[in-house]
Amino acid sequence: MGAEGRDYFVYLSENRLCAAWGCTASSSGYTEIKPGMVYPPVRHPDDHHFDWERGRILQAYQIILVSAGRGRLQYGPAHSVMEISAGSIMLLMPGIWHRYSPDDRTGWTEHWIECRGSAFDFAAQAGLVGPDPVYRSNADIDGAFETIHHLARADANANQPVLATLGLQLLAHLAKSAESSARNNSFLIQKVTRNMHSRCSDPERPETLARELNLSYSHFRQMFKEHTGISPKRYQITIRMQRAQDLLANTNKSIKEIAAILGFNSAFHFSRQFNELYGTSPRNWRAHLHPAGS
Repeated sequence: MGAEGRDYFVYLSENRLCAAWGCTASSSGYTEIKPGMVYPPVRHPDDHHFDWERGRILQAYQIILVSAGRGRLQYGPAHSVMEISAGSIMLLMPGIWHRYSPDDRTGWTEHWIECRGSAFDFAAQAGLVGPDPVYRSNADIDGAFETIHHLARADANANQPVLATLGLQLLAHLAKSAESSARNNSFLIQKVTRNMHSRCSDPERPETLARELNLSYSHFRQMFKEHTGISPKRYQITIRMQRAQDLLANTNKSIKEIAAILGFNSAFHFSRQFNELYGTSPRNWRAHLHPAGS
């Protein structure tokens, strides 16, 4: 996307009309960072400027589109590293530490708008956006930024109420994207858990499952826990032990035979995991279920 090829940034004060509908646009800008340029440029107010060593914490929401080049973002208490490529959107929340920079070899082109207000607060608190700060852009988002730049360059103060509505428009697109992503993730995890159930006797390592989905294990584990409440490894153990309970309750197979059916290396290994989960051995569990003489 183009932005008339001119770097700019503006900072705006509070506006009663904007506050009335829950969003005040407080800044916007466009910057082309050429390969090898110092980043970030030293020209912003103290509460917006940052250096790589310290990072930064904002008091408002920033929506940043990287339309060309690539770089990285570090975000949150864990300083999680995320790759940023052309077409990435970063949604930075107030009060959360972060830092980002373009790759020195490619530079990047960044577009941003900063907003504050009850509409953004509600979207964040209701989980309509976040916790993942990286989204993908689309034609509607690109078009909204084009309009933002045109209005901000023409007369940012006079156009501030319209800039605020464009901020709300971007928020709506990101919320829609997050909802779609959540549905896709839910379908993906359902598929994974079905596979775990069908292969409980010969389970794949969770790291292997993540690689098959082209996901990092940390991302896969987080996504899995969000949908099931437990880690992938814990889920695998649980379904194997549930199958063990079924075999103990409804067959006369020995502990050694059940261990073999479930893919354990030994009856000892099986009994140890069963005891860790249920606080008793398979033999005692079966004896309690079927007391002698009953």
